[in-house]
Amino acid sequence: MAKKMDLSIFRLLLMSDDFQDISNELKVFDNRKCTFYYDESNNIRKLWLDENDFNAPIDSDFVLGGVMYFGDKSTADVDSLKTKLRLQKSAKEMKFKHISKAKSFLECLNEEKVLFFLQWLYDSDLYIHFSNVNNLYFAIVDIIDSIDEPGYIPFIYQMKNELYKLARKNYRDFYSLLVRCNYPNVSSKDIDYFYTHILGYIDNSCVDIPFDLEILRQGVKAARKQKELSFLQGNMEKTVIENYFSFYTRPIGVFPHAEHIFDNEYKIEEIFAKYEFYNGDSKLENYEFVNSINTPLVQVSDCIVGLLGKYYTYTNSIDIYQAHQLFTILSDRQRKALRVLAQLIIKSERLSKLLLNSTESIEEHDISSFILRNALIN
Repeated sequence: MAKKMDLSIFRLLLMSDDFQDISNELKVFDNRKCTFYYDESNNIRKLWLDENDFNAPIDSDFVLGGVMYFGDKSTADVDSLKTKLRLQKSAKEMKFKHISKAKSFLECLNEEKVLFFLQWLYDSDLYIHFSNVNNLYFAIVDIIDSIDEPGYIPFIYQMKNELYKLARKNYRDFYSLLVRCNYPNVSSKDIDYFYTHILGYIDNSCVDIPFDLEILRQGVKAARKQKELSFLQGNMEKTVIENYFSFYTRPIGVFPHAEHIFDNEYKIEEIFAKYEFYNGDSKLENYEFVNSINTPLVQVSDCIVGLLGKYYTYTNSIDIYQAHQLFTILSDRQRKALRVLAQLIIKSERLSKLLLNSTESIEEHDISSFILRNALIN
């Protein structure tokens, strides 16, 4: 028998934010018919700890998203797009690999078809939407969430950001610490050792400790004395991301009056089959998984999330200094393509920031924001 799951929690969490009122943004989607299409990029399905490293690259963000439109039907002509992209007749559907075979994001920006696709998408009645998940950040934030001291709650995102930076800087030793302490199941006898080791990263990082890092330092010192860790005990062994299920259900809960059309993803479909979803007392049947061959806008979604996947892999690999240097090395075509990508994101952001959902560090967010902001003026 299927279990009942109330997805209204996602909307309630958004509305509980004391710093912003999103009620008007929600009305945009509640009062008009709208349809969302989805595909995913960098879908590793599960992240676990092997002896020497995670089972998948930590720099490759998972991205779930695509395009959406208002009304009964989009005016976007996908058949015309395929013709102008000169897809081979043997291709049953359009995928990201048909507009770029480049391995890196910057190489993608140099592709003529990528620029054409982005401009076509920007000029259409479609809006992009997506959730991106930095796997390393998502895997380690429970270290902060397990600190049992409410006084640190106002600084929780700064603390997570500082921890993420320490984990990146000391990656090999940090990973060994996770393995040594059987993460994400840190036993009570290892709590002091675990947090003391992290404290060592802080104390060895600099002489004059900045405010945010000092807050993390004090929180870590407090955690050493705990007898248990709320989020780091009783978990699946060696597994830090069991699946991306919640990222599929989130938009259904945030936009309960919209239609949601996902590309087939058998692992997620197996989990969906175990539940009946509700919005309060109303049963939700506003979603389906489809074969992308028969759904052109899922194919368009594949192309845009494929590019976004490479974009976030790139932003994970650079620091803010390298982001500043980026605009000195781009070709004219790369500049144009990056500018249109930025315009696409701004187009959706102006409609509603609810369309763009990121699980990432403050540092990664700042690097991405800097690149997109400067892409509009360079």
